[in-house]
Order: sequence, then C-alpha cells, then structure tokens
Amino acid sequence: MISRVAEHCFWLARYLERAENTARVLEVNHTLLLDFHVPVEQQWRPLLIISGVHDYKDEPTAENVQEFMTWDRDNPFSIASSLAWARENARIIREVISAEMWERLNYYHLWMQGDEGRALFDAHRSEFYAQVRRINQLIHGIADTTMSHGEAWEFFKLGTYLERTSQTARIMDVKYHTLLPRVEDVGSPIDNAHWVAILMSCSGYEPFHKKPRLMPSDPAAAVAEFLIFDEQFPRSVRRCLRECEAATAAVAGNPPGHAPTAPERRLATLLAYLDARMIPDVIRDGLHETLTHVVDSVHEIGEAIHATFFAADVRPPDSKAPIPPPAPAAMTQTQSQS
Repeated sequence: MISRVAEHCFWLARYLERAENTARVLEVNHTLLLDFHVPVEQQWRPLLIISGVHDYKDEPTAENVQEFMTWDRDNPFSIASSLAWARENARIIREVISAEMWERLNYYHLWMQGDEGRALFDAHRSEFYAQVRRINQLIHGIADTTMSHGEAWEFFKLGTYLERTSQTARIMDVKYHTLLPRVEDVGSPIDNAHWVAILMSCSGYEPFHKKPRLMPSDPAAAVAEFLIFDEQFPRSVRRCLRECEAATAAVAGNPPGHAPTAPERRLATLLAYLDARMIPDVIRDGLHETLTHVVDSVHEIGEAIHATFFAADVRPPDSKAPIPPPAPAAMTQTQSQS
C-alpha cells in the first residue's frame, strides 16, 4: 500500500475521533455546570488544557471557550478544524474509502459550514454537540460496513484507537486534576459529580454501571480502574492499546519469528507497563504520573508509526497533495499540572 494513502487513512480517523471527543467534552461540561457550582476559574479552562491549548489569550468564559473549541478554524483542535482536515484527507483518498462514507462526511462538513449547523449551535447547544457525536458515530458505522477490511481499514482503525487512547488519558488526568485540586473535596458530592462527568466524557457512564461488580468503597478508584484497565469497554486505555496492537501487526504483516516493527515494540512496552499494575499500584504511584506516562508513550508510538509506515513516501517537488498536519506538540506532549 502506498504510504501516502496509509497516512491519509490514519489521519482521517484521528481527526474524526478528535472532533467527536471535543463535542462530548463540551457537552458534558455544559451540562455539569447547570447542576453544580464550580468556581469560575475552574469551569472552562480545563477543556483548553485537555486539548493542549495552554496559551489561550481571551477570558475562558463559557461562550469564548465553546466558540473557540467549536468554530475557530485557526484552532487545530476545534470541531470545525478537525472536521475540515478529516474531509480533506478523505477527499484525497476517495478511491480507497466507500462512496457512502465520503457522501456522509461531505454532508457533515457542509452542515457545519452552512447556516443549519450554526443555527442549532445558537439555539440548542447540547443538541448540537449530540448531533456532532451522532454523525461521527454514523460515519464510523458506514466505514465498518462498506470499506474493505484490508490495509486501509487497519490504518483507519489504528488512527481511531491511538487518538482515543490519548483522549481518554487526557480527560481523566487534566480534567480531574484541574477541577479538584483540594484533598478535602475528595468524596464530596462535587467530587462524585466530576467522576460522573469523566465517565460521560468517555461515553462510559452506562457501561460502567452495567458491569457487574461489588459496591466500590472508593468510587474514584473504581472509575479510574474501569477507564484504564477494562478489557471490554471500547474506550478504556488498555482496550484501545490492544486494538492498536492488532492493527499495527496487521499492517506490518511480519511472518512469525520476524523482528517486530518499532510501533509494535513501543505498544508492547506500554501494554506491559499497564499489565504489571493494578489500580492500587496506580493510586499509590500517582494517577497523574501514570496517565502522563500513557500520553507521552502514545506520542512516541505516533512518531514510530510515522517513521515506520509513512516517512518512506517521497513526493515529487511539484506535488500539490496537501499533507495532513501532524498533531501539534501541545496535543501530544503532556504538561504537568499542579
């Protein structure tokens, strides 16, 4: 498979996943603030930090942050920007993806760029974010049922689950670490509300409560264990890494006994790191430190994927094919919050 095509499949999936995660986090935060009093300085700035935006110049009010994270095309993490790059990647590889997938993605892009999307955003904010989530889920469903499950599909899966791993870890780390800085708040109603918000931000509220378990003595540890270690939940860190491992092995196509590629080695190392721990170990060593290690490792895995599978594609000097922008450093490198 041409590495340029593989790269576009990979980034198409990452940008779609990023748009959906941004919509989900904005919707959950909007709903949380309707039900609980949160200090002004802790209401919307954490959402910027989750996306790696540490130099936001305006006042982080509800409207400013939602406008910036939804519509600002100069913000590489906004819904509109992520969707535009997803569409551009899809346009370049239309011969690889299905016609149904392209039509729905293009329709989605036009809906966001037209009056209809903006009108819904202005009139019914929560419904707008829900619509963004639904359309993304529809595109993934169409891709699953209409794309040939060959190399292009495996790169699409790899991009989806790698982005999802990073987003789950970031939501757990930055959102909670920033919103609940005081030890005396642990176990309070607002503490529990934040953990519920984290579950909802990762689409894990229902799966968490439907999973048979004893009544947890520490709800925070139970949520952290679920979102990091659960083998069945499709957004847990471990499950996403397992999917990345399978997709990477499929595209590498190494015969038994052959040396694994650099991405395979890095994925195996990160999975071994998690497999050697249980939630008491994570809590003892520090949840923030564990999640920081996960996000930094995902960044290294992304670099290894680029070097192994994409960097070999040499474009002619006059090539007009746009190259999808790499994830900015702020998005891929975790910065400690205190």
